[in-house]
Amino acid sequence: MTRYVIVCAFDEPPPDALAEELELTDRLRLVRGEERPDLWISWASFHELEPRLAAALAEGKVGSAAMLPTLPPPEQRWILTEWRGQLAVHGSIANQLDPRFWAGPSRYDLIDLRVFMPSGEEPLQSMAGPTARPRPPRATWVETVAEYRGALDANKAVLITAPAQQILTRMRNWFGDLADERVGGAVAVLSMSGIKPSAQTQVVLRSPAALGLRRASGASTLPALSQAGEIETQAWGTSSEDPTRGLARPRPGYDKTTSRFLTADLAAFKASTGAPYGVLIRLRARADTEVRVKHGLVFEQQTLSRAQNLVIASGTTVSLPGGQPASLVLPAWCLNRRLAPPSGEPVRPTPLYMPLTVGMTQGTLWRIAERFLDNFGGPG
Repeated sequence: MTRYVIVCAFDEPPPDALAEELELTDRLRLVRGEERPDLWISWASFHELEPRLAAALAEGKVGSAAMLPTLPPPEQRWILTEWRGQLAVHGSIANQLDPRFWAGPSRYDLIDLRVFMPSGEEPLQSMAGPTARPRPPRATWVETVAEYRGALDANKAVLITAPAQQILTRMRNWFGDLADERVGGAVAVLSMSGIKPSAQTQVVLRSPAALGLRRASGASTLPALSQAGEIETQAWGTSSEDPTRGLARPRPGYDKTTSRFLTADLAAFKASTGAPYGVLIRLRARADTEVRVKHGLVFEQQTLSRAQNLVIASGTTVSLPGGQPASLVLPAWCLNRRLAPPSGEPVRPTPLYMPLTVGMTQGTLWRIAERFLDNFGGPG
């Protein structure tokens, strides 16, 4: 089996247990013998080391890592330390990565690099390639609102039949904190379950887990900070090349320079991910705050409508100065094939996210979502 050069960067020398776990054998110095960061090489089989390396990056035990066909010359060794919390891979061998462990690929074409975030997720079942689809969990039927609510807290895959109007007029009873006006989640669940705003009959409502969705965790995540009132969040879904164009009111005014900057950002993100849509996010923090927007995070429409809900195709972490508004734009996929593309409608972050694999496309995501709809489970 081909052996590639795996380099791990540390702020301080790695502890012996971690060095043994990652099979670090040789120390590498940067140009002119610089001591920091501390670089170590592993010559182990990447496929054997891969899950341990992804976990160590996700946990912050490794500052950054790189996998290359050969060691770069001294003047190019900066590429080994540039991508904090991520794995940089030469484009010629990027197809060696297992998509269970990596997410959010971006490109650095000047030196043909692909940069990946660790997914932080348990390996998906039946993963055979970059566009393989996760197997839906076996859902069970429940009969009462209390059982459905309990399944939300326990992250269980369940289904229930109920009159549509009963659900739509008692959202808090059915969805609890997912009906929060600041961060929601209920609208996305309803829409992904195939429930329309005009529904008058009995419908099948699925829990987030039965739709392939998971809960984002962490106090620094965008939904957690929004729900706690630590930051004010406005967001809009867009199909436009200029994400500041055609926004629903109330909307901020963007000058030409800011619009050009955000347009250029969105174009670059679309090129690197292939995602056709975007989410424009405006934030204001009460105090200096670091905010994490998770890869795969779901942004939902503020009301059940005929417009798409969105999934972030490439996440980010931003530092916000207290009291000053800041805007960013991120690429996004649409969750619902049969709904209209976003056109400036206000959306909000939810605590839900869709695990995305490397090599995701819009068509693949739709097929994944629809596969969960075909799962009618078994008796409770």
